[in-house]
Amino acid sequence: MPTLIESPHVEIMPNEINKPWSAKATLGLTLLIFILYFLVSIIVLGIAAGIEIATSDINSENMLEVGASISQQLALDGDFNAINYLLTALCLSPLIFTFANKKKITTAAAYLGFDKRPNRSTFINFNLAILCYFIFSHFASSALSIQTPQSMIDIYNSTDYLWLLFFAVVLTAPIFEELLFRGFIYKGLASSPLGVAGSIIITSVLFTLIHCGQYDLSILIILFPLAVIIGLSRYRSGGIYLPIYLHLVNNLYSSVHMYLLMN
Repeated sequence: MPTLIESPHVEIMPNEINKPWSAKATLGLTLLIFILYFLVSIIVLGIAAGIEIATSDINSENMLEVGASISQQLALDGDFNAINYLLTALCLSPLIFTFANKKKITTAAAYLGFDKRPNRSTFINFNLAILCYFIFSHFASSALSIQTPQSMIDIYNSTDYLWLLFFAVVLTAPIFEELLFRGFIYKGLASSPLGVAGSIIITSVLFTLIHCGQYDLSILIILFPLAVIIGLSRYRSGGIYLPIYLHLVNNLYSSVHMYLLMN
């Protein structure tokens, strides 16, 4: 009777099937998200400018010139910026979850860091860290004679619905931006040979660079330490809740400061 040789059982671990995106793929998909962000913003701006032109009595010969002027005004309009950001975040957030779901180890939410909350000591320590950052930014701004950017003043002065602008800046921006930077990008880079340190540095640099259109170099230099603090909070807490919270606190502080400045 022939002897049956049983082939060895090879156990395939889940993380061998679904590894996080590589560093190259993560940065490539991030570039795609940035491109889509600008495309969606341009489309929204074009639609808003078209509505303004359609509801105005404009000579067709001057339409292009007037359209360009209206687009420039909308770019500095607080209400338009709030609506534009809300629509863009609403369009792109599901895409980030889709990318995370393609390489999930457990769930897309866990990939992005929604599976862990900070413990009490970590939460307290990073509250102290953000407080120290506020003190640092205050004295650094005074030492460098940094003035509030005119573009930000124009945006806050032009809004008719301050609550909508606050909602976009204080709540939507922290959730969407942390979902991308300390959620999707952090996971891919931290799981690569770059490691946690490389992930924190790269996400901090990218986070600072996306604000180039809003601030000059001196403000960006002050902004970078905040990005590092938020990145460290992602590592120490193990999840994305603490980064969102710290980002929210910073934006709330900045928005209240702007409101007081305007009044």
